[in-house]
Amino acid sequence: MINTDRANRPQGVHSRNVRRQTFQVFLFQAGLGIILAGLALVVLGIQAALSAFGAVGVYLLPNLYFASRALRFSKGQTARRALAEMYVSQIWKMGLSILGFATVFIMLKPVDPFSLFGTFILLQISGWLMQLKLNKRFLKL
Repeated sequence: MINTDRANRPQGVHSRNVRRQTFQVFLFQAGLGIILAGLALVVLGIQAALSAFGAVGVYLLPNLYFASRALRFSKGQTARRALAEMYVSQIWKMGLSILGFATVFIMLKPVDPFSLFGTFILLQISGWLMQLKLNKRFLKL
């Protein structure tokens, strides 16, 4: 049986919804990162806060680049081209992450590794949890 709801939707509706949800997750993560940097400032000091804020940038900027490039909808795009775009975007994302960490380690002296990596890891975990919450398909067993 064909799902008529899905069949009647114009092309690209699903990708626009995924793009909107993805950027909502990034907005949540930016807020979470600012809160974590504020907590680090109050509890651990300015260097910890700067390290946490650096982790927010190192995490969000490459992921925003990846999402904007990989989730771009172009009419008539083949599955092969979409997959190639995801691979290229992922490679650039990794390169930007390496560049971001290098920049933080060069520009920020001394770096608080607990705040830097702790914030980065918490943002990563929050992204996974938000994606699971937004996409209820993964929660069905």
